[in-house]
Amino acid sequence: MMNTIEQIINRIKRLEQFVVKVPVPDDFAFSGAVPFDMEIAGSTAMVTVWAASEAEAQRRAEEFFQNTP
Repeated sequence: MMNTIEQIINRIKRLEQFVVKVPVPDDFAFSGAVPFDMEIAGSTAMVTVWAASEAEAQRRAEEFFQNTP
């Protein structure tokens, strides 16, 4: 149990803020809570994500747009 808590605390300490560029699907519509700060201009979104790496931030932002009904 303690090892898991330490792992979580260490991950939180490593988080950084990244701004990633993501294409916005044509059929995108906001539904529910938005977990990120973002600016949408045309078909592109600039999304601010807290993550351990830029690759993780990009993946999380893309998943948000792909999984939004």
